[in-house]
Amino acid sequence: MIIHSDWHIHSEYSYDALNPLSLIAENAKEQGLRFVGITDHLNYNDGKFWRDLRASAEGVREAQKKYPFMMLGVELTPIAKPQFDYIKRTGTRLGYEAPTEGFPFAIALAASKEELTALGVRYVIGASHWRVDCPGASSLPVDRDACIGEWYRQQMYLANDERVTILGHPWYHGKGIWYENFDVIPQGMKDDLAAALKENGKYVECNAHFFQTAKATETFRHQYAKYLRGMFEMGIPVTYGSDAHNGYADDRPIVEKYLSAAGFRDGDIVGIDEKDLW
Repeated sequence: MIIHSDWHIHSEYSYDALNPLSLIAENAKEQGLRFVGITDHLNYNDGKFWRDLRASAEGVREAQKKYPFMMLGVELTPIAKPQFDYIKRTGTRLGYEAPTEGFPFAIALAASKEELTALGVRYVIGASHWRVDCPGASSLPVDRDACIGEWYRQQMYLANDERVTILGHPWYHGKGIWYENFDVIPQGMKDDLAAALKENGKYVECNAHFFQTAKATETFRHQYAKYLRGMFEMGIPVTYGSDAHNGYADDRPIVEKYLSAAGFRDGDIVGIDEKDLW
């Protein structure tokens, strides 16, 4: 096996997942994993997401009594700064209306490092999921070039933010609009992102999604594995994330097939070094 730990897993405490911590831990033991990281979402700074994260933190603390190999992390995603400010002021997303000027909006994350460490969070996965650059971005018709530019902007923000430990699923897109050929992402953007990750001592994630989704072609999967290999050869450490939400099966064999073809060997996919944990 090439992969020995999983740093991106969602539990029943995440709004979009069902996995009990006990199921994750027992399956991880059967799979021979050394560490598993619970990274439930904190998408917004409103009450519901904070309640979910507090429940996740408490659940992990309790589970660690039996499963000491379980680690508490969190997944943060970029949001528009005007929306962050509105939620901070009102405590809710209800009633928010995006400004009609001043875009592309500045980017924010839902929590400070101090707020997260107070809950016992040890690391952050920072990952782009949607456009936040202009009013109504989530409902706009899909524009591949606009999305590429926005993902680049968000990922560069994450690569330069001191809260982020791992850049999660780089170049993920829910609709898979560039999953036929990874070469549509400009090489300059890939190079800029890799340089920022290296300069700031970040990890980059090998996410199982890219090697399992039916939206990705075989060409794309091999290109993506080579992309990760290129960052590894630059000295950027690569972690693995199953990104499991419902059920916790062993996805490593299919992922490792592509990683091996790209040149990865045992020892190349790493865990988070103790010095990089909070």
